[in-house]
Amino acid sequence: MVTTALSEPIERLHRWPSSVACLAAAGTGSGARRLSFVRDSSMTRVVNVVRGALTGRGLQAVLLKGGAASLVIKAVSTLLGMWVAILLARGLGPDNYGVYTHVMAIVSVLALPAQVGLPALVVRETAKAQATGQWGLMRGLWRWASLVALGASLVVVGLAVAGGWCLREQLNPVHTQTMLIALLMTPVVALGTLRGSALQGLKRLVAGQLPEQILRPLVYALVLTIFLNAAPGRLTPVGAMGFYCGTACLVFAVGAILLWRARPAPLRAGPPPVYEKRAWWQAVLPLSLISGVGVLKSQTDILMLGWLLPSEQVGIYRAAVSVAGLVAFGLQAVNMVVAPYFAKFHAEGDRVRLQKLVTRTGWLMLALAVPVVMVLLVSGGAVLALLFGPVYREGSVALAIMAAGQLVNVATGSVGVLLNMTGHEKDILRGSILSAVLNVVLNLVLIPRLGVSGAAVASSVTLSFQMITLCFYVRQRLGIRTLPALRKRN
Repeated sequence: MVTTALSEPIERLHRWPSSVACLAAAGTGSGARRLSFVRDSSMTRVVNVVRGALTGRGLQAVLLKGGAASLVIKAVSTLLGMWVAILLARGLGPDNYGVYTHVMAIVSVLALPAQVGLPALVVRETAKAQATGQWGLMRGLWRWASLVALGASLVVVGLAVAGGWCLREQLNPVHTQTMLIALLMTPVVALGTLRGSALQGLKRLVAGQLPEQILRPLVYALVLTIFLNAAPGRLTPVGAMGFYCGTACLVFAVGAILLWRARPAPLRAGPPPVYEKRAWWQAVLPLSLISGVGVLKSQTDILMLGWLLPSEQVGIYRAAVSVAGLVAFGLQAVNMVVAPYFAKFHAEGDRVRLQKLVTRTGWLMLALAVPVVMVLLVSGGAVLALLFGPVYREGSVALAIMAAGQLVNVATGSVGVLLNMTGHEKDILRGSILSAVLNVVLNLVLIPRLGVSGAAVASSVTLSFQMITLCFYVRQRLGIRTLPALRKRN
């Protein structure tokens, strides 16, 4: 296997620092020349190992290539997301940006029935169907998931529009109009997410991420930039949401074309669709609860800030959240790559390769996160002021707190994806419910006393609690260690 073939040069790389130290102890001119020679030859071996892995066709090459592409996409997506957040924060101002953010949080919660855990199911079952050559089952899965998502989306939109019409006199007009526009994109976003999940399950990592991660924020940022230059000071939450919906529709069309072209040849032959609705529903129900609880937990701070504090404070907090998210971009990128392989190795019963994959990706994610955390802890206020404007410097304390929480999230590894891909959704659900309840309680207690910093404490504590709990479940169910070890185990 590729990993076995690479084990010897990788072990040599681990021994390289100690060899260099022994030579350095000589202290003579000849010793220095030897040191230079060893360093040059060792670096040559590093280059050769990486080059051989990248040009190969085994699993190691696939993971390295996919991981590199995914990291690049995620990095670019993060930068584009920051660009969008900066444009919105500066163009709308803290008050209107808070309105926009609060509406997005409300719509995310209302749109939960349109997702119902389907994306994770589609990734897992698509990967399994491809591995076993069950193309009819794959076609039936895609069709069934699309119909369920579309039907749920239309129900959500209908109920929300009817409720908004009945309560139109009691609601803020700006909030109501912005929310109604946002609800219109619910079916598009739901189907677009399924499309990306299908591509991910087919291991088309770049095609699966490109529309949502790159194209959508890029087009949205360009539209906002053009509008802000043409009509400075005239951007409103309603207009910003309208631009977002139009962008989502365009990106959905592009993504649909990518999936159409990425279909495997046996699937293009049009095999009769095979349905396992009962099994899918049984799997999707715990996944939907996990997804729902996760979204509720992630939006609790924004929702409660919007109810308890002025909109300006919501805008400041949202800016801090955007920057704190930079810490975990490596985790999210790597998860996109390894999810199908978690399912594959578990199905094959290969726990050794699964543990190696978890360990190596864990160290990679941690190495990417630590430098970002250090910068945010030292200069978080300056970063906020530089990106969003001086008024947003107020969120520096909240930013530092959330950066620390994200570091714990990264250090625990891909625990959620690992449990999902191995069929242990109920364990995720238990951890999610406990952390969600804790999040609500902490927000109720801390926001009135500490404002945005209180919401940050609640978010970081509950995130850390959930990740550590999932680490315990991974160890108990799978015998896999996700926390990077500081020393080699005997």
